[in-house]
Amino acid sequence: MKVCFVTTSFIRSGKDHYARFVYEQARSLTRLDAPCSVTVVAPHAAGLARHELIDHLDIIRARYFIPERLQRLAYQHEGLFETLKKSPLAWLQLPLLLTSLTVRLFTASRDAALIHAQWVPTAACALIVAKLRGIPVVASVRGADLNTATRSTIGRALTRLILNRVSHIVTVSDEFRAQLQGSLGVKTPVDSLYNGVDTEQFRPRPAEHDVDAAPSRRFVVLFVGGLIKRKGVATLLEAVESLTNVETLIAGEGPEQSLLEQFVHEQSMQDRVRFVGKVARTDMHTWMQSADALVLPSASEGRPNVVLEALACGLPVIATDIPGTRELISNGHNGLLFEVGDAGQLREKILALLEQPDLARRLAAAGPETIAKHRLSWQEHGRQLAAIYRASTGTD
Repeated sequence: MKVCFVTTSFIRSGKDHYARFVYEQARSLTRLDAPCSVTVVAPHAAGLARHELIDHLDIIRARYFIPERLQRLAYQHEGLFETLKKSPLAWLQLPLLLTSLTVRLFTASRDAALIHAQWVPTAACALIVAKLRGIPVVASVRGADLNTATRSTIGRALTRLILNRVSHIVTVSDEFRAQLQGSLGVKTPVDSLYNGVDTEQFRPRPAEHDVDAAPSRRFVVLFVGGLIKRKGVATLLEAVESLTNVETLIAGEGPEQSLLEQFVHEQSMQDRVRFVGKVARTDMHTWMQSADALVLPSASEGRPNVVLEALACGLPVIATDIPGTRELISNGHNGLLFEVGDAGQLREKILALLEQPDLARRLAAAGPETIAKHRLSWQEHGRQLAAIYRASTGTD
């Protein structure tokens, strides 16, 4: 089966983090016993090839503005919807991007059995092409597009109009499925299809790494993600400000970095807070295996991949008590949860792991068990997605 993905974001190289989950989803289909052929239509950016192969995926990039260096809508730290809020140029480029994606998708979808649209805006492009080709559309709905849609009457109406015309919807969490079928009133069949984790790369850390193996060293806390306000890194820094025996590693880039670095400097925390920048995807597991805890202090998430990866590595997780994360973390069983923005609670959770090695070991052991029990691998994701494709095309 040939499948065409259309998306507003995609990895720019094999080591890139940006929209990595879309790449992993596509790759999971190519690794099935009866593999799918996948073509991905994504936005272009300055310096990228307009047509290339990445891990057997045929990538076609749609150029949407000239000169190329002024293509500002895709590949921004805060995502397409936040970029639209802040940039008049982005609003000008939005219809150009959607038009370019539609044109490129029409060419790419020749002989395709199905189009899979990532996010609601590209589902509109997919429906136009699918009508001309006579093929079905499956749409993935994630947090950013759904949250944006529910903020206005017009957004809700447009989202409902688009999604009621696709063949099937897949979403990353049970919360989003309930929202689509409940308050948004979407009638199209919806399945929760959870993101997976590469269990060949992200695996339990060596047994000799233990929180009490070297009592003189600092307890290492790791944050992984974009340095944007929604991720709550300021809450993490406030929490560890008084913890002189904790080293904090910040892996990521973004517009909040200068403000966060200023706070670290003002509080004289430079010797125990390190901004390590963007870590290559191929190296991420080594950072997780060498840390003592992952902290994700986000105000909102879908079902965060970084939590899945930490669980697979046997790295204890401390995260905010929000719906998407709650579907992965059971407080006290395979991780610890705290209220959004509550630095005091977060400090207490870090101290609990630091002062109770048995708790840290128990949480670490529960992580890989969670991944195995709920079959949260990309291989399983690919099998379930292929079954949805077969149902949508009538080849079941």
